[in-house]
Amino acid sequence: MTEDIAALVRQLAATERADRREASERLVALGAPAVGHLLPLLREPIGTARSAAESCVERLGEPGLAALRKVRVEGPGQFRATALRVLADTGGADALSPADRAAVERLVRVKLPDEAPDDLPIHAWIAVPGADVTAILAALELHDARPVTTAMGVSAAVDHENSLTEEAPDGSETTAYRVFISPEFEGWRLLYGTDYVNENWAQAVEKLSTHCREAHFYVVDEYNRSWVWSVWENGRVTRGYSTYGDPQWEGEPLEFERDLVLDEDDEMYDPEEAAAYADGVRDPEEVASALSIQPTTVGVLDKVGHGWLAVTDPDVGHGRFRGALPV
Repeated sequence: MTEDIAALVRQLAATERADRREASERLVALGAPAVGHLLPLLREPIGTARSAAESCVERLGEPGLAALRKVRVEGPGQFRATALRVLADTGGADALSPADRAAVERLVRVKLPDEAPDDLPIHAWIAVPGADVTAILAALELHDARPVTTAMGVSAAVDHENSLTEEAPDGSETTAYRVFISPEFEGWRLLYGTDYVNENWAQAVEKLSTHCREAHFYVVDEYNRSWVWSVWENGRVTRGYSTYGDPQWEGEPLEFERDLVLDEDDEMYDPEEAAAYADGVRDPEEVASALSIQPTTVGVLDKVGHGWLAVTDPDVGHGRFRGALPV
């Protein structure tokens, strides 16, 4: 019997999808005992075999998660870390044992004081002046705000599952999002949440600029060759640009934009540069550098405080979002 199971596990790495599907079906039919045989594949680098093994665990549901929790307690020792990762990736923090959740929380508390964050992502972010996290939470009606390291917050809000959509009894759908608020850098905090920002950025920036006086939105989308930036004050947009917007420009050029356009009699005058800045600054990173901070520079900036991870729905806790987060 053990040899038959070992053959099925090897079959998860088969070239043909039909062979992998057959092996997966038979392993899932074995129930929780299959998990022990899948552990070596689960520990492998990301690839076809590991993905197939993870899919088996997910399909096993709670019995599979219980088997992984048993590994966390009883071993084998070389698979304890793997079991923890798969538990988080498959079932979120709710799948962890109380002891493992407490251990993660202790580790976060230990790392926060001396954290040295790496540079932050530039695909899409919101910048807010000031260090008043309470105002940010109130403006966006965020809940369950928890201290997190920057690596943990970015991973939760950008790299892993950061929205959950559920259907209500009346057929309507509601979506809960995760939002990461960075530590303060030179008087600014940056907000991330891939799904939240993509779907709610205009309302979010309006609310933040109302509560916090000012808020900016930036997008650097190299894949679609798209640049977007928007500066809001007191609930209204004052200046902005969008590569594919109609119109592309909003508001009048800001002072830093006007300063870039030199008179023809200036000895530093360059016709090509003057033409490039004739309408204003298009590059969001250049705008962020002039008005707030560039995410790609925070690694060399002084950090004040720590980051926070929050959710938009008071009834949806962090534990349901899947993903093994680095601390």
